[in-house]
Amino acid sequence: MRTPSQTVGPYFAIGLCREQQNELPGGTVHLEGRVFDGDGAPIVDAMLELWHPEHGWARCGTDADGRFSFVVPADARRFEVMVFARGLLKPGVTRLYLDAEGAEDDTMVVRRDGETHRFDVHMQGERPTAFFEL
Repeated sequence: MRTPSQTVGPYFAIGLCREQQNELPGGTVHLEGRVFDGDGAPIVDAMLELWHPEHGWARCGTDADGRFSFVVPADARRFEVMVFARGLLKPGVTRLYLDAEGAEDDTMVVRRDGETHRFDVHMQGERPTAFFEL
């Protein structure tokens, strides 16, 4: 038997612009990541939105490898994140922290790799990203 989340198709794109709007005003920090399903495969048609109360919001869809990128202000330490993807009745909501201070879970913390700031989203699996119940 299928559950509603398994039968709902990729309708989330209706009414959403897939145009990249991934730079926040005053952005200097390049943030990149990928979105993965429970099997570790990239989700190629996801959409992420970041929001910060002082800097506004940004939107980025994933590419053929599940990649997304944002340019965010260095002084904004925390962002609200909404992940839209096929099969979801409502978006997944999490947070992104540029450093570990105040983070509710370490899956919400951006990882530094040289000059790169990485934030991968794992929808399910062995170590899923922590999402908030709405």
